[in-house]
Amino acid sequence: MADMEILEKVIARIERSIDEYNEADISVIYDSVDVITNAGYKSEAIEPLLKLFERHPLAYFGDPGAIVHFIEQFDGEYENFLAESVKRTPASTTVWMLNRCINAGEHTEEFMGILKEIAGRTDVAKDIKERAKKFAEFQASR
Repeated sequence: MADMEILEKVIARIERSIDEYNEADISVIYDSVDVITNAGYKSEAIEPLLKLFERHPLAYFGDPGAIVHFIEQFDGEYENFLAESVKRTPASTTVWMLNRCINAGEHTEEFMGILKEIAGRTDVAKDIKERAKKFAEFQASR
């Protein structure tokens, strides 16, 4: 397991790059994911990266972006962390990740339930609730 100190520094750098428009600097993200990868981080980086999304639920981190691609390479491992994260603190990025999992036919019933639950929560930002609702409606119509 890699030293978590490098990961913590990289995540702090990404957080510092979030501007007044709530957008993380994409070049900082790509550079940071390269550092994480080159330092040998594997699935132990999933939860700290998801918590970054939780701390900044409305921030833009890419479409889907290098962080999401890094996390998704651990197919079969990251989904449980994702479900826990999005139940704790739904974020725009993690709601989108749930939708991507449903598109891939993974955890469909469970993740549809989570999307519907988010859409009805009173403690979640309106934009995130609407995104969850749109994804749930889209998936239900497929």
